[in-house]
Amino acid sequence: MIKTKLIRLICIIFTLCLFFSFTSYALTGSTFSDSGNHLVYVNNPESFGLNTGDLVYLYGTNLGNSYKDVEFYHHLYNGWSNAGACRVGVAMMNKGTKPAVITYKGSCTATLDGYNFAVIEDTSQVLKSFQDAKHKTITLNPGEKKIVWSDDFRFTPGFSEFVYGRARFKSNQKFGVWMRVFAAGQSKTAEDVFKEKHPIQGTGHGFCGELAYTEKKVTLDADRSNITNLCEWPRLLNTYEYSGVINSKPGTSQYHAGNYGVVYNITVNHSAQKKIIINPKWSSDRPYASIVYSVNNGPWIAGEKITTGMCWIEDLGDGETSNFRFMLPGGNCGSYYVSFE
Repeated sequence: MIKTKLIRLICIIFTLCLFFSFTSYALTGSTFSDSGNHLVYVNNPESFGLNTGDLVYLYGTNLGNSYKDVEFYHHLYNGWSNAGACRVGVAMMNKGTKPAVITYKGSCTATLDGYNFAVIEDTSQVLKSFQDAKHKTITLNPGEKKIVWSDDFRFTPGFSEFVYGRARFKSNQKFGVWMRVFAAGQSKTAEDVFKEKHPIQGTGHGFCGELAYTEKKVTLDADRSNITNLCEWPRLLNTYEYSGVINSKPGTSQYHAGNYGVVYNITVNHSAQKKIIINPKWSSDRPYASIVYSVNNGPWIAGEKITTGMCWIEDLGDGETSNFRFMLPGGNCGSYYVSFE
C-alpha cells in the first residue's frame, strides 16, 4: 500500500547524513525535457518600497488560449511606517473585437516579512493550495480592463510585508488579451495599471520573465547506486534543466535558477518496494527546507519543514514503475539530492 504520510526522521537521520557525506556513490547528472504550460516568474526586483500612492508594473505579456502560470515572490518595504491598503495581482486588457472568457485559479499569501527562511512554510502552503484550487471564469468585453486576480493586505506600521502568489490563466482568444503583474495601493485600477509605459527595471540577481515549461521531466532508476541533484545550483552536471527561457526582463538573470515553482516530474523505474529520499544540500546558510510533493499522482502534500540533518522519505509502492513529483517553494535554496533505498 502506498504511503502518503511524511516520514520524519530525527535520530536515524544522522546515519543518512553520514551516507551522503562518506559514501562512494556517484553524484551524476541527468537530462531533462520540458512539459506543462508556460510559467511567468516574477522575482526581480525582489524587494522594493510600496505605499498606497504607488503602482509598480512588474511584467507583462500576451495571454493566449493555452494556460500560463504566474508566480511572484517579493519583499515590500514599508519605509513610511504606514498602515496603508495595498495589493498584488494580475490585471488584464482585452484588445480584441470579441468578448474574452478568462479561466483562472490562484493562491496567495501576504504576511509580515520574514527573511532567513521564516517564509518557507507559507510558500509551500500556497503551492499546495494552488494545486488544489478550482478554476473560475470571468469575461472581458472588447476594450475592457480588469484586475482579474489579486490579494489585498494592509501594512503593519514599522514592518515590511512578504507577498507570494501562484495563479494560472488562459483566454478563449489566441490573441488580444494582455496581462500585467503589478503591486499597488488598493485604490489603483486596471486602467491605472495599463497607463504605465514600461515595467520597473530589473536589478541584480533574480529572474523575471517567461519560461516555456511548468514541468521538467526526468527518468531515474531506483536500482542504480547514484545520487541525482535536482534544482541544481550552481549548474554543474545536469543537461537542459534550465533551458526553455522565452524572455527575461532586462537587468535580471537570464535563467530561472533553482526552478522555483516548477514541477519536477520524475518517472522512477525498478521502484517496487523502494523508497525515495529527498535530502537538501545542507550548509551553514541553509538551516531549514520545505517541499511540496505528490506520490503516484496522489494528492499534493506540503511536506513539513525540516532542519539541518533531516530529509524526506516516501514509499514508492509496489509497481515496477512509479511517479514522484515535487516543487521547490520560494524561500528555499536550490540543490536537492535524490536517491533510493
